Amino acid sequence: MSQTKRITGDLTLDPTGDFIVLADTQITGNLTITGSTTTVTTTNTSLTDTVITLNAGELGSGVTGRYSGVEVDRGSSANALIVFDENDDLWKISTDGGSTYTTILTGSSGSGLTAVLDDTSPQLGGNLDINGFNITSAVSNQDINIIPNGSGNLVVTSPLRLTDQPGAPSAVTGTTLLYAATASGGGTGLYFVDGSTTDELVSKSKAIVYGLIF
Repeated sequence: MSQTKRITGDLTLDPTGDFIVLADTQITGNLTITGSTTTVTTTNTSLTDTVITLNAGELGSGVTGRYSGVEVDRGSSANALIVFDENDDLWKISTDGGSTYTTILTGSSGSGLTAVLDDTSPQLGGNLDINGFNITSAVSNQDINIIPNGSGNLVVTSPLRLTDQPGAPSAVTGTTLLYAATASGGGTGLYFVDGSTTDELVSKSKAIVYGLIF
């Protein structure tokens, strides 16, 4: 049987032990908890908020203590965290309990992932569109390697354009280098360097002429 108790002023319940409610409880007004710890043991929690505020009531300029975010208890494994790092305005993820972090989103521009430096084995989910830019090496004189797996080949479905070089490149041990330069006696302008040998590949027409002469 339902009952209604009306009380003027504050109602303070101050038991010497825990205050336990065994039935469903509805609070139609605001609920303010001023204790230092709030523990929720529900299996399913539903919130209608579209934005959840963490670190509420911050009095400083930025997050005091550097990090603010969500931590996942993984039992005997190190906890996982998604946090905002106040030191460099970046969202970061950790899977070792916060010992190390990997950047997942730039905080200043909100433009998403801008570098794959932290991903040591990145994979593409589709074709790589260079969007009018080049693939370059940041370190001077560094090679760019394209290495098919196993017996795979490097397939180029369009003409291969080589820019003329001012001189022959330095030999590399165990390799043959192809490069372009001004055409000479071979008539191709396509040269190779293999060890101490540097020469021009000969075109079909030049080879016929040389065969007739020699």
